[in-house]
Amino acid sequence: MCIICSSNNSSQSEENVTPVSYQPKQLEAGEAFLAKYPTIDIHAHPGRFFMNNAPETPFTSRYAKLDITETMAEIRASSISAVFFSTVADLPVLGFIEGGIGPTRELTDAEAKWEHNRQVDYFENIGADSGLEIGRSADDVDAAHEHKSIAGFLSIEGGDFIGCDIEKISEAAKRSVQSITIVHYRNNHIGDTQTQPPSHDGLSKFGQTAIKAMEDANILVDLSHASYDTVRGAARIASRPMMLSHSNIDFGDDKHNRLISAEHARLVTDGGGIVGAVPAGFGQQNFDEYIETILRMVDILGVDHIAIGTDMDFTYRSVMPNYSLWPVLAGSLLHRGVNETELAKIMGGNMVRIMQ
Repeated sequence: MCIICSSNNSSQSEENVTPVSYQPKQLEAGEAFLAKYPTIDIHAHPGRFFMNNAPETPFTSRYAKLDITETMAEIRASSISAVFFSTVADLPVLGFIEGGIGPTRELTDAEAKWEHNRQVDYFENIGADSGLEIGRSADDVDAAHEHKSIAGFLSIEGGDFIGCDIEKISEAAKRSVQSITIVHYRNNHIGDTQTQPPSHDGLSKFGQTAIKAMEDANILVDLSHASYDTVRGAARIASRPMMLSHSNIDFGDDKHNRLISAEHARLVTDGGGIVGAVPAGFGQQNFDEYIETILRMVDILGVDHIAIGTDMDFTYRSVMPNYSLWPVLAGSLLHRGVNETELAKIMGGNMVRIMQ
C-alpha cells in the first residue's frame, strides 16, 4: 500500500508543490523515532506568518494567505520539538524579476526598521493562540520535547534591518533573536548575496564588525543566500560555528544560483558549523531525491554537520510540502540506513550543539 500526500497550501502561489508517496512503515518508524528524540527545523516561515498584516505589494499578493493556527496544529501533530521562525527583512522590496525573486527598488533604513518590528511583533503574539513557547536557549528544545510542546526560536532572514547601526544587533538579542541570515535577496551593508551582482566583493568592513557583534550577542550567524566571497570573509574572522540554514550542494544536475559547491559548504563546516538541507524544487524533483540529497551531503560533509531547514512555507516548489511529512522524513532516512544516533544529530542534535 502506498500513501500519497500533497498540500492544499502551495509554497509559492505560481508553482504547485510536488506530491509525495511513501510506505506506511516509513511513517511508523519515523513516529517512533520522534517519540524518543527532539528534532528541529532550523529555518522556516510557518504559515507565512511574516506576511500577516503586511502592506500589500504585487509580490505579497501572489501568495495565498495561510492560517497560522492550522500550521501550528500540523507542527504539533508531527512531533517537531522546535522550529526557527524566520522573518523576511527585505519583504517590502521583493518581486519577481528575471531569474527569480529579487529586489525591485531600494529599501530605506526607516522602512526596514518598521518592517522588522512589525514581523517580530507578530511572531511574539503567535504563542497566545497556539501554545508556542518562545525559545531562548538549547535547553528549551529538550523541554519542548519532554512536554510535547513547541519551542519557537526567532530568526531574521536578512540583516537589512541593521542598516549601518551596529546597536541594532544587541537590540535584536534583547527581543530573543537567535539567528540572523546576514543577507537575503539583496546586497546590504553587510555583504553580497548569491543572486545579485556583487557590491562589496564579499563581506564588507561593516559586515566584519557585524559578525563579531552577533557573536558577542550570542546570535548565530546564518550564511544562507550569501555569496561564496561573503561566506569566505565570514569564515576568516568567525570564532564560533556558523550555519548555512537552507542550502543544498550542487551535484551537477542543476545549476540553480541558490545551490552551493562542496568547497562553499566546507567554509562553514570546517569551523564546526552546519548546513541545513532544504527541500526546494531545484536540484531535486521529488521527495525521494531530497532524501538522496541529504545522504550525499552527509557523505561529503560528515554526519556532524548536516541539519534540516525546510524553508516552510516560503520555498520554491517544495518537494516536502507540509509538516505532516516530518515523520516520513525521519522514517525514510532510517529506511536508507541512517541509524538512530546519526539521525538524532541530523534532525536536531547538530543544531543544539552550535546553539550551545
